[in-house]
Amino acid sequence: MALKDDLVARARDIAELAGREAHNTEANRKLDDEVVRACCDADLLQVMVPKELGGHELDYATMAAIVYEFGKQCPSTAWVISFYLGHNFIHSLFPQESQQEVFAEKPYVLMAGTVAPSFRLTPVEGGYIVSGTSQWNSGSAHANWFMGSGLVMVDGEVRGALAFLAPRKDVDVIDNWDVAGMRGTSSGDMGMEEVFVPAYHTVAVQDLLDGNAPGGKLHANPQYSLPLLPFVLGETVPVTVGAYRGAADAFMEHTTARYNARNPGGVPDKQLAQVRVGEGQAGAAIAETLMHDYAGFLSTARPDDLRPLARRAEIRARVAMITDYCHAGIQKFMLGGGGGAFRGTVPLQRFYRDISMLRVHGFLDLDTAAENHGRLIFGLEPTCPL
Repeated sequence: MALKDDLVARARDIAELAGREAHNTEANRKLDDEVVRACCDADLLQVMVPKELGGHELDYATMAAIVYEFGKQCPSTAWVISFYLGHNFIHSLFPQESQQEVFAEKPYVLMAGTVAPSFRLTPVEGGYIVSGTSQWNSGSAHANWFMGSGLVMVDGEVRGALAFLAPRKDVDVIDNWDVAGMRGTSSGDMGMEEVFVPAYHTVAVQDLLDGNAPGGKLHANPQYSLPLLPFVLGETVPVTVGAYRGAADAFMEHTTARYNARNPGGVPDKQLAQVRVGEGQAGAAIAETLMHDYAGFLSTARPDDLRPLARRAEIRARVAMITDYCHAGIQKFMLGGGGGAFRGTVPLQRFYRDISMLRVHGFLDLDTAAENHGRLIFGLEPTCPL
């Protein structure tokens, strides 16, 4: 069996455990410990880490296939696993000394964080003093490293933006994640107060966005020179598409089991139920086709093809439309599921709450993405980072 197929098969087995633990994952607001251990033991997290650092150095399509298996069972678990895989890839873009230190013991870490600038960085000899607080640190409950981003300040003036890494011991993990959807992702805040970060643990945010980060010069594989945004957006695609498939199957099971006093034959005998199940199964298959298309595109893309801002804006709008499509499909299931679909023990309502929150994610909101795409079509400046 090829390594890719083997890794996906391992993920499928672990995802079944994640599905059984999904209710507890929500209640505990973090991933199940056994699921995280199993992913580490199955060598999943280093799927896109360079071989010279001990990773598999496989492509985005393999990563997407792994995450999709979790998405069908528990979107919260899929989201965090996707970020763990993705952040190991992103760390491969940092300076060589940073990679050697972080990957010294094994070819992966559990890294939470975001590249949205939230911190203040003050230059000092050998690095920076970092202070501030950031939100949306998915996977923080199990993370042993954190990635942040902030503005470099000199004499009150902004001198650029840097992404940086810090070990858990230097970070205040704030347990404040209490939301209606994606409850199991432990995406709480992290704070840092006057923490020294070595310069080799930093990289210019613009270099990441443009595909000019140090890792691209260290590793020959062109995937390490891709502009970052299409990859970060790609982290979300198998989560939303997997959620659509999981919801479609859950709706079919829920509908099959429904009976009422006025219809002794059961709800499956009703034409509208048949239409919704048929449309849902077909819709999930279309979403899977969109996911495979995006995976093929990103796995074969050349860095220069993704550098124009207009191209990146188009990609962002494309991913937002996939998310919107999955959200609309799952919403129809809830309209046809009856009151019983909202019981806490019914998986369908979890998929619905999760996709509803993802639909308004800053990167996945269709209105924002489409507006930006349209602005660039008309030759106007973008209104948000690309």
